[in-house]
Amino acid sequence: MRPRVGLIINPLAGAGGKLGLHGSDGLGCAASVWSSDRAAIALASFCELGSSIDWISGPGAMGEDLLRSRGAAPQVLALKHPGPSSAADTRALARRMRELGVDLLLFAGGDGTARDVQAGVLAAALSGGDGDQALPVLGIPAGVKMQSACFGVSPAAAGRLARAFLATRARRTEPREVMDMDEAALREGRVLPQLHGYLATPTDPRLLQGRKTRSLPCDSEAATALAQSLVAELSRGVHVIGPGSTTWALKQALKLAGSLIGVDLVIDGKLWLRDATEQELHDFLLATPRRAGLWLTAIGGQGHVIGRGNAPLSARVLRAIGPAAMTVLITPAKLQALAGQCAGLLRMDSACAEVDALFSGPVRVLSGPRDRAMLNLVAE
Repeated sequence: MRPRVGLIINPLAGAGGKLGLHGSDGLGCAASVWSSDRAAIALASFCELGSSIDWISGPGAMGEDLLRSRGAAPQVLALKHPGPSSAADTRALARRMRELGVDLLLFAGGDGTARDVQAGVLAAALSGGDGDQALPVLGIPAGVKMQSACFGVSPAAAGRLARAFLATRARRTEPREVMDMDEAALREGRVLPQLHGYLATPTDPRLLQGRKTRSLPCDSEAATALAQSLVAELSRGVHVIGPGSTTWALKQALKLAGSLIGVDLVIDGKLWLRDATEQELHDFLLATPRRAGLWLTAIGGQGHVIGRGNAPLSARVLRAIGPAAMTVLITPAKLQALAGQCAGLLRMDSACAEVDALFSGPVRVLSGPRDRAMLNLVAE
């Protein structure tokens, strides 16, 4: 019997990332092809889409268009209204797919999409009277921020995990957290994560990302000491500094009104661009003859250095900077935690195989004023 797989694509997911908006809430109909392209990478792991899987999808850009472009003939679930899709549509599609009993629900989006899918699955379970939420669900990472634990570490990894899950009769899942941030608070520099529920997700610790963990109290002092040791170096030259609490300490040490959650451009110790967009970074890097340094940190619990929360660092921006310019700042406590959670590996997900290959390999890591290491940066 052929597996039945549901596909929901949020056409708005990721649309705000390159604009430095830290999310896509409130963008209205400003859809892009980003989420569809990410879903296409995942679907490339499925062979003979038209004959081996019975697909059920949302209409148009919510899944139908991509599947038909790849030769599949999905069962398309209609929406109650024409026009751009909404969060309510995602919830309705997830609910209907749960009622139809798909073997796996794939969705492409970010944390907000995960929330909507979880709400739709829960609503279907409760209306059925059994409260069973065991529908297997897997996220294809396509949002700006992805702190939930129900996503593959990359679109390709999500595709491989889905394929392996469907290929076996022993389809094991585990409850994985659905987290989301208050985007209005994020734009004010306040990080307010919240647990919204759980989804039953196929298990594979190598291919499935962990839930983002918050910094420990000891991290603040360690980050400050590390940042102070780098002030002289960053007071000269051109530097691109990414988001995160560890790099935030660096911006504070330089006495800059930088962004906690955005990418900033610093020239000779002065803030040149705050919350830079992808276009601004690209235009600047093409125009300047000076080489830029790239200062990033890793997401706790996930290990991602590129591809989570720093969307302005697109493939073309990264190519212009080059891998030799990158330094990763990680506090000792976070470094120790990553050794257990991510096997000591750092991850990247640039959405470009060429750039992933260019940056993969040993990368310089600083964890203290005199503590240096080389860790492997990998793309799954």
